[in-house]
Amino acid sequence: MGQGDTGPVDTRALLSLATVVETGSFSRAARSLGFTQSAVSQHIAGLEKTAGTPLLTRRPTVAPTPAGREFLRHARQILAHEQAARAAVARVTGRDANAPVSVAVTPGTEHLVPVTGRLAAVVVDDAAAAAAALTSGRADVAVVDGIAAPGDPLPGSGPDLVVRVVAEAPVGALLPADHPLAGREGLDLATLTDARWLDTSGTACSTSDLSSAARLRLRRGATYTGTSAETVAALVRAGHGLHAAPATTGAPAGLAIVPLAAPRLVHRIEVRVHAPTRAAVLAVADAVGTAR
Repeated sequence: MGQGDTGPVDTRALLSLATVVETGSFSRAARSLGFTQSAVSQHIAGLEKTAGTPLLTRRPTVAPTPAGREFLRHARQILAHEQAARAAVARVTGRDANAPVSVAVTPGTEHLVPVTGRLAAVVVDDAAAAAAALTSGRADVAVVDGIAAPGDPLPGSGPDLVVRVVAEAPVGALLPADHPLAGREGLDLATLTDARWLDTSGTACSTSDLSSAARLRLRRGATYTGTSAETVAALVRAGHGLHAAPATTGAPAGLAIVPLAAPRLVHRIEVRVHAPTRAAVLAVADAVGTAR
């Protein structure tokens, strides 16, 4: 192929590309989108003409080329912006006033979601994905948690969002009760960088969040890819690594929570909605954290 075509790109073609990559098949993408397979093929051919290079391999499997991966990264951003624009217009014009409410939550906050009202979906994902769902309009409410310095916003917040803090607590180190440091009144995290920490990213107070917020590299122990606080407690109790935890609650049996004296960090739970938004969305957001 030669130099690319500089003509406009149809967002339906971008959607076809993203769906072909997700499904690994032109035919499955066509069924998913409600297009004919011929239309999907034409969409991809048009994008490859625009790019001036193949975006997908066809054999032995359908997969993005290196150029296709870069093109797809930008295509997904364009699709997200288009979806966000449509959602913003719907909010402003009131077209979605009677629509059920979609909520995006993190694993550490799903227990706070109210079950009353007209709910379309409650989707559990990590904090970045939950924030992105709200930004794009796929979700009306986001309930997220994370670690930050006191007064600092959690990642994913923005000027067009209304944010309510549901809970905030100092971060502590979760240790076995017989650990030599378990009796301390406070700990300097910098002195624990050589200790083994559970390698977690999906849990509340995950080690990846702690390391990022503290700007410290923490030595990893056993990897845990789940989200269960009970499993984290069992792994810490068995000596597979330390973990962070809110320092306001009682420690699980056989464990101790020692607050971090340095750096000072908090675990915060936030509920976020767009401003302005409709009454049904505000009702769900206001009920987050209340008794079910």
